[in-house]
Amino acid sequence: MHIGKIMAEIGEVFKTFRKGKNITLKEASSGIVSYTFLSKFERGLTDISFMHLLELLDRINVQLSEFEFSYQKSNNYLNDFLPSLQRAYQSSDIDSLNAHLRRWQNKSDKFSKLQVIQIKMMLTTLGKATITEDEINTLQNYFQSITNWTFFELYLFGHAIPFLEEKFMLNLFLELQKKAILYDLFRYDSFSMLFYIYNNMILHMLEQQNAVVAQQLLDNLASYFQNQERDYYHRARLLNLKGLTLYVGGNKESGLMLIKKSNVITFLIHDNSRFALNEKNYLSKFLSKDELESVFNFKNVDLNQLNTFN
Repeated sequence: MHIGKIMAEIGEVFKTFRKGKNITLKEASSGIVSYTFLSKFERGLTDISFMHLLELLDRINVQLSEFEFSYQKSNNYLNDFLPSLQRAYQSSDIDSLNAHLRRWQNKSDKFSKLQVIQIKMMLTTLGKATITEDEINTLQNYFQSITNWTFFELYLFGHAIPFLEEKFMLNLFLELQKKAILYDLFRYDSFSMLFYIYNNMILHMLEQQNAVVAQQLLDNLASYFQNQERDYYHRARLLNLKGLTLYVGGNKESGLMLIKKSNVITFLIHDNSRFALNEKNYLSKFLSKDELESVFNFKNVDLNQLNTFN
């Protein structure tokens, strides 16, 4: 589906909510965007920044999670492509990722080319493809050219973190923070996106053996996390990041204990052997073979001992 079609459907969903609450275009747009802009957005004639969308949803008193649910329910494309792509990546389903890749390679528009690069980055992370210098340059030029960041750009950036030139990547990350795209204006139900970006940034810094910057990023994420009531998945991932940062920073014993605690939680709530295998493959970049066996050994786990670390 072309990006214009996606934007048209987003605009239509927003219009349905607005009219259902008897809010006029003038009332909804005042102080946020122009009347004309909102009218064009609802008709799919223009793109909209993520921040402006959040402000407009606040204006009509609609939660982002409600908006996303309505959009997914009315959009078979999103129900088909995005979740299946994420599931394929998280479970290392190479065949499905290659099928998605072939689908987008048959298209020639700019959005499709970016999707091809995104899927190739997923495959490269899994050791099944390579990214060319020209493709990295295409990404960097795209990130430099856009002013309206939406979910697509944020996810694209998240996948691109390990591939971008480091100085460029860090400057872009800091610019996103400065513009409040990543942090201050994120709503409660958008926390997963913020966590996703920070997670990838921290892991990349650890791979570069830059535990100092990783710790700074982790402190920022943990500080924000304190004010959020999140699910066990995010809690487990935060423990994992804390443990790996401690380990790379030289405090191996405490780091391994937190990593194991994270793995136990994940095992208990998400007993998926492929998920555990993916995690083990990633941690093998840092841990020895014996350490890996230890943190993934769930027999006779001493939960009281685990609870002494947080």
